[in-house]
Amino acid sequence: MLNVVLSVVVTLAVLGLLRLGRRAAWRRHCGPAPAWMVRRLARRLEATPEQERLLREEVEALRLAVAELRGDLLASREDLARALAAERLDPAALDAVAARGASRLDALRARLGASLARVHDALDARQRQVLAELVRSGPHRRRAHGHA
Repeated sequence: MLNVVLSVVVTLAVLGLLRLGRRAAWRRHCGPAPAWMVRRLARRLEATPEQERLLREEVEALRLAVAELRGDLLASREDLARALAAERLDPAALDAVAARGASRLDALRARLGASLARVHDALDARQRQVLAELVRSGPHRRRAHGHA
């Protein structure tokens, strides 16, 4: 039961960090994060227009899946608060909160796997190596002291 509560709390913390990161990216680039991220990634990969379109589609699909997860987790937070406010802590209520988040998280994990497979198949060997290096070292490896 403690694991369930901890997993819900950790998930909510991660969503909070994602939200802060999204806001910071918007302020830094004056636009929605997925659009500029896809353009930058496509430039780094020297992607064809078809590959860039695929990247946009997959990022949008993942963005929607994360939004659905976020909506479920906000509802789960309300349910968790009700369970914690009750006179007695109900293990069944905690299990229901965890199950709702876990099912949406499983769907997100499956969507991520499908998106990565589509992108992997669309890239050539050189582009996959560039993408792997970006994942390995992060997008800012060429920047000095974190400035552009």
